Amino acid sequence: MTLRSHDELSIADVFSRTLQNLLALTAPNASRTYPTVEQIVAATGDDVSGSPALFRLLQLVVLPEVLGASSGTALYVAAKRFSKSLHLSSIQALKAWLREMGLGELEVELDDERVLVKLARCLTCYRLPAVGSAICDFERGLIDGALEQITGATVTTKETLCWGLGDTVCQFEGYSGAQSGYVYTENGFHPDAQRRLLAGLEQQSAVAVDNLRLVSERRDRETRDPLTGLYNFRHLREHAALELARAARYERHVAFVMLDLDDFHLVNEQAGREGGDEVLCHWAAALTAQLRSGDLVCRYGADEFLLVLPETAESQVGLALERVLRATTSLAMEAGGKQFTLTAVGGVAIYPDDGATAEELVAKAATTMYTARASGKGQVAYFSAPPRR
Repeated sequence: MTLRSHDELSIADVFSRTLQNLLALTAPNASRTYPTVEQIVAATGDDVSGSPALFRLLQLVVLPEVLGASSGTALYVAAKRFSKSLHLSSIQALKAWLREMGLGELEVELDDERVLVKLARCLTCYRLPAVGSAICDFERGLIDGALEQITGATVTTKETLCWGLGDTVCQFEGYSGAQSGYVYTENGFHPDAQRRLLAGLEQQSAVAVDNLRLVSERRDRETRDPLTGLYNFRHLREHAALELARAARYERHVAFVMLDLDDFHLVNEQAGREGGDEVLCHWAAALTAQLRSGDLVCRYGADEFLLVLPETAESQVGLALERVLRATTSLAMEAGGKQFTLTAVGGVAIYPDDGATAEELVAKAATTMYTARASGKGQVAYFSAPPRR
C-alpha cells in the first residue's frame, strides 16, 4: 500500500501522541493543578486565624512558583524529615499531635502487608474546591515519617483519595515490598526499565514525526504555490508529460487551457494586497471544485492559471470550460468590505493537433489566451478551429 506524505505524517503523529500518553500514565509524579489564590482565600476566610490561609498559600502557590513541578515532592520529603524530630512513639500520639496542630483527624490501619491512612479535615485540602489533583503532600510526609519512627520500617505511601480529587477524605496507601517496609508499588507495573524504554521510544517517535513534517513541508514548497495551494508550474509540467505519454499510447487527446482573470488589478486596488490574495484563493478553490479528480491545475502567474485536461478533445473542452467559467463567474467573493465577481479569458491548445510536448502546448495556449483577451472579457479562443458541437 502506498501512502501519501500527509498520511504518513498523520499516522506517525498519532503513534507519537499515543506513546506520550502512555508515558504520562506511567509517570510517578503526574502534573497537577493547584487552587488559585482567590479560591484559597475564599475557602479559609471564616477561620479564626489567618494561619491556615497563609499555610495554604505558601504550599499551593508560593512553592510551586519557585520549585515548579518538583514542589510536591520537595514538600513531602521535608515534612517526612521534620516529623522524625517529633519523636512520636505511637499511632495514638501521632493522632493527638495532628489534632492539636489542626492538621486533621487521623485513622490508621496497619498490618504486615499494607498501611492504610485516612485523614479527615486535612488542613491543606479541606473546603478547597476540587481541582482534579491530590495535593496534600505535607500531611502525607508528616504521617509517613512518623510511621517510620513508630514501625522502624520504610513507609512511602501514595494518595489514593483526596479532597482535591473530589473525595470527602484524604487517603494514603502503602504495601509491603521486597524490602522491609510499606512502599507504594503500583501493583508492580511500570518499573524503571520499562519507563526508560518508553521514554526512548517516545523521543525517537517525536524525532521521526519532526523529520516527516520537514520532508512534507519541503515537498509542499517544491510542488505547491504557497498562496493558493495549487501545483506550481514545474510540478504540473512533470505530470503533464506523463499524461501526454499516456495519450500517445492510447491515441487520446489532452487539452491545455490558459486562464487569465479579467481586471484583477482592480481587486488589489480596492481591497488591498491581502484582500486580493483572499479573493484569489477563493477563486482558485472554486475553479478546482469544478474540475475532475484527474484534471491538473496550477497557478501559472500572478492571476493566470493553467489547466491540463486529460482525455478531452475539442468537442468536449468547450462544454467543460463553459461549466467552469459559469460557476466561477457566479461566485461572489468578499474582501475589504467589498464584493467581487470575476470573469476570465481562456486560450486552448489540444494534443496532438496543436503540439506534441507540454512546453509547446503551454506556449500555444498562452498565445491563444492573449488573442481571446483582445476580443473582450470572458472570451475563450482555440489555437486550431473552434470546438465542434
